[in-house]
Amino acid sequence: MNTIFSMVQGWSHHSMNTIVYHLDFLFSVVGVLLGVAFFTLMERKIMGLMHYRKGPNKVLIWGLSQPIADALKLLTKEFPKFSPVKMFMFYLGPCVSILLMLLCWGWYDFSFSSLGGMKIMVILSIMSLSAYGFLLTSWGSNSKYALLGGHRAVAQIISYEVCLVLYLLALVYLTKSYNMSSLETNQEGYWFMLFSAPLFLSWLMLCMAEANRTPFDLAEGESEIVSGFNIEYGGGLFAFIFISEYGMIMFLSFITSIFFLGASSVLLKTFLMCALFVWVRCAFPRVRYDLLMMMAWKLALPYSLGMILISTCMY
Repeated sequence: MNTIFSMVQGWSHHSMNTIVYHLDFLFSVVGVLLGVAFFTLMERKIMGLMHYRKGPNKVLIWGLSQPIADALKLLTKEFPKFSPVKMFMFYLGPCVSILLMLLCWGWYDFSFSSLGGMKIMVILSIMSLSAYGFLLTSWGSNSKYALLGGHRAVAQIISYEVCLVLYLLALVYLTKSYNMSSLETNQEGYWFMLFSAPLFLSWLMLCMAEANRTPFDLAEGESEIVSGFNIEYGGGLFAFIFISEYGMIMFLSFITSIFFLGASSVLLKTFLMCALFVWVRCAFPRVRYDLLMMMAWKLALPYSLGMILISTCMY
């Protein structure tokens, strides 16, 4: 009888954790989608101030409902009509992109501890799969221009994601743990950003490349010619690509604030990091494609290997 009671109690505890996890994931998905909508409004407002012009200010009060109007405009546009096989290929890329972005947020457990548990290596693995979003989007378009843009985007992603993982492993060696609570306790006296400012700046630079942001938005830098990998997309599918990009910006800002800026006031630091992404877009021009590749392989990779060596020696 005691055995049956303990089994029932264990099942109830497991089911409760499962329910809490799914509620966390649901709230994070809704919060990310709302955050993406108003992040675009914040970006357009800041860019308007930096360019000495007015941003969105016509819809409702101060343009607050502009993101909702943009979403309704995109989602109510007419979809192209293909054969069922081609439609599946055409839908696959944007759906994979937004799914990978939401999975990154889903692997963060907000309710189980004060900071939450983040599966670092799983999240890095999911982020590395973003190359398939570009590849499937360009391949499903059935356009040679989109295919060339997708190949360029994949080559760019491979060049800097290796360094991104190595930078994070350097922090893991310093804290001697993959648990996020170790990062919280180790940054009580000082932030890791102060411990190694070059490491933080290099991480920030590669995060901008990961999120396809200026000055490293070369995956979308072909807009002056044919718009790159997403040339054939419009309406709701373009909104999916748009949401996945801005959701990844918010997630990279979130994990940057935890990894380098301590665990307190995470929301405020995440907002400041997102504002930094916007400021960099307004302040710096786009770099050349070959310069980015050479920077990733000849500068960032040796520096990341050196940081790994220093961290292991300290360990």
